[in-house]
Amino acid sequence: MTATTSAASNQTRDRRAVVFLLVALSLYNGLYLVSWWLSSPQPAFGDFFALWSFGKFAGVSGAGIYDPFALCDYQQRLDPTLGGAGFPYPYPPTFLLALLPLSMMALPVAYGCWISLTFALYGLATLGQHWRSISGLALLAAPTTLINAIAGQNGFLSAALLIGGLRLLTSHPMTAGALLGLLAYKPQFVLLTPVALLATRNWRAMLAAITTTLVVAVATSAVLDWSIWLEWVARFPSYQALLQANQGSLVHMMPTVAAGMHAIGAPPALGYAVQLLLSAIVATLVWRAWRGGMTAQAIAMTAIGSIVATPYAMIYDMPMVAAGIAIHWKARTEAGEPIAPLEIGVTIALSVCLFAMIGHSVPFAAAILLVLLFLSVAGVFDRSRRSVLALRVTPPSGG
Repeated sequence: MTATTSAASNQTRDRRAVVFLLVALSLYNGLYLVSWWLSSPQPAFGDFFALWSFGKFAGVSGAGIYDPFALCDYQQRLDPTLGGAGFPYPYPPTFLLALLPLSMMALPVAYGCWISLTFALYGLATLGQHWRSISGLALLAAPTTLINAIAGQNGFLSAALLIGGLRLLTSHPMTAGALLGLLAYKPQFVLLTPVALLATRNWRAMLAAITTTLVVAVATSAVLDWSIWLEWVARFPSYQALLQANQGSLVHMMPTVAAGMHAIGAPPALGYAVQLLLSAIVATLVWRAWRGGMTAQAIAMTAIGSIVATPYAMIYDMPMVAAGIAIHWKARTEAGEPIAPLEIGVTIALSVCLFAMIGHSVPFAAAILLVLLFLSVAGVFDRSRRSVLALRVTPPSGG
């Protein structure tokens, strides 16, 4: 047996082992999700009950969706087992356009449609026609997939819009801009998209993003209530106050630096100052990456950096990080380049950390791991890359 044949045999064996592991993890995710459904959680289908109720209430009350007391009373009538608790609507009005069709279905049917459709869009945006691959199986097996499915949240949708928009910037800039404009329903995740658009000078995508945002805003008003945007602006400070009052019960599920500072009792001003400094560093590195053109590295940095740069994110928002890792690792593998051991170790540690954060407070753990992952993808720790750059420096001429 030649050395080449032996190496090929080892690669095949390693590939089979990876596939077996991913299939096992995917089956575990599926069985855990089914067992969770059968355990009759309250409310039924997790946070998705809230999304479903938002659409139903907005359909009859329009701008009244921003009255937390009226909304809570309505949710109590939908599910008396809530015991006085309720879910305020925190999003801009545009998200209601996606929730209205779901509100017309029975809750279990709406949940199934929501998770399956948004996950399909997520897989398509991340991998395109290569979704039937090890990378696609990895997305299915990722802990971020299970966490978002249990929560019934919008992590798949946010990741699909961000990743899809970034991947189409060169080939279909107008469509890319439209997708990024739709992401404005969660404005904390569009912080880095202007950086990418300005760095690449993609004016068509930028115009499409702005136009889409405005068109959807007008459509929301026309469908629901012409005063809904004024009501959102007027109620936003009270929602922020409500969030601050209840942040102690949420901070253990927030993988951000600002949340970590809050968890250790640091003054809010200090927490936001540290977060702002980190966000500036992330934006600078993302700018440099996109100045070199659209690459898998630039997309991955933007996806991971979008969580690092924002002060407000939840663990169910992490599918965009999994997508960034999948895109980056797939590109390196296809180029015949090794995946950095640091990235593998950090990814495993981050997976464990996310599960721990569901029920326990582990301040800064996820934030630190995300920063390390971002810096590794950015090539900050890549000595070979720095050596190559050093060799490209023109030496001074003699004489």
